[in-house]
Amino acid sequence: MNVWGLLLLAVIVAIAIWLAIVVIKWLFILAVVAGLIWLILFFMRRARA
Repeated sequence: MNVWGLLLLAVIVAIAIWLAIVVIKWLFILAVVAGLIWLILFFMRRARA
């Protein structure tokens, strides 16, 4: 494996790590939003009962 092959591999690994961080960040944000919506609906149902 030459230098260009290692460089290409390093770039691919860096892009994969960046994509994983972005995906995990958005999944975390979606989980927080879903939790807040669930809490609001839960307390609205309790207040109505």
